[in-house]
Amino acid sequence: MTLARRTRAARSWSIAALLGVLASVSVSVLVSPWLTGCHSQSDLPTYGTVPPFSLTDQAGKPFTLDGLKGETWVAAFVFTRCPSACPRVTRAMHDLQLKLAQRNAKVRLVSFSVDPEFDTPAVLRRYADEYRANEATWSFVTGNAETIQKTAEQGLKIAAEGKADPTKADFGITHGTQLVLVDGQGQIRGYYASNDEEALGRLLDDATRLSS
Repeated sequence: MTLARRTRAARSWSIAALLGVLASVSVSVLVSPWLTGCHSQSDLPTYGTVPPFSLTDQAGKPFTLDGLKGETWVAAFVFTRCPSACPRVTRAMHDLQLKLAQRNAKVRLVSFSVDPEFDTPAVLRRYADEYRANEATWSFVTGNAETIQKTAEQGLKIAAEGKADPTKADFGITHGTQLVLVDGQGQIRGYYASNDEEALGRLLDDATRLSS
């Protein structure tokens, strides 16, 4: 091969290599949002729709599903006499409240009592004060035991069973401890373990995106 031919060949290879690099960079820019886990509201799955309910909040005011229409909200199930998981669940909700406020994200928090006979509005108000709840965005609700159980199990797909009994383990009540993300149409969009920091981080991100 002559020197001129070798020079032309080398130049052609260099141009091809450069185009290949540019193409790979373009592809990585296009796909990088997916690789980093970013996604839109529509990418969140839907696990069902919450049926209507009518309960009472810590201020003694009616609290219904219709009152949450158009708002993103996060649900938790607790009871004030709980000796085990409930303090952790409520701390997770408190931390979420603070982080959502830092992002100026308009997300409601709802803690349902699974011990409604004891957890009257007055008891729930004291509990809310103990955890420094912002009552403008965080509601603690109680009401008819059957309605609570139906909302938990049939509505939000969270187990809740048993009746308060101080002689039994966990006060005789067992319930799920996941936090549930619900959109403004009442559709369930995610479940997040309250004892998993990574899951709670995803909840914060998902709730923020869903509320925007």
